[in-house]
Amino acid sequence: MSVNLEIPAALLKEDEDSTNQRILDSARSLYIEYGLRRTTMEDVSKRAGMGRATLYRRFSEKDQLFKAVIFRDLQRSLVHIEEAINDLGSALDALLESFVLFSRMTHGNELLQRLLKSEPDHVLPYLTTDFELIMSFSRQYLAMQLERAQKAGHIRAGDPQVMAEMVLRLTQSLMLSPSGVINPADEDSLRAFTEHYLRPLLAP
Repeated sequence: MSVNLEIPAALLKEDEDSTNQRILDSARSLYIEYGLRRTTMEDVSKRAGMGRATLYRRFSEKDQLFKAVIFRDLQRSLVHIEEAINDLGSALDALLESFVLFSRMTHGNELLQRLLKSEPDHVLPYLTTDFELIMSFSRQYLAMQLERAQKAGHIRAGDPQVMAEMVLRLTQSLMLSPSGVINPADEDSLRAFTEHYLRPLLAP
């Protein structure tokens, strides 16, 4: 029996505005090439082939633009996860697979890894103290899955918001400090951890 962990369209649907997409594509490529600190709004407008006024009407400041780029990456990751878990046999299996896939994708995200290595002092605040927007978005997505799985009897009782944040904090830690016994670069290691430690925490 397949598991339907449908995610609201609002969480998955990208902005269809072609101008916004061009801006985000341009900004992302520049961040990878030159880093966040060295990339200016003027650089982005030039690469996107538009005037600065057009850019500033849509993204009023550099921080807002960077967060929009990260948020879009997150949306795309969730779409990939949604497709990958749709045919799994139980809600618990789907949730554990979501954790593995998301941890692997954040570790393999070219933009995040480039910035964490080249200018961690500049980018870490976005992923720690200023992480609330992405954390809130992800918590909503995961808590919804947890609550549905609880109603089906696949996951133990508990506050789905708290349980979701626990999993997300672990994912955040793996993203920021990947070296260790639990290594997101090693899929076998990550899956073993998930089976031996996360499954018992979530199983009914």
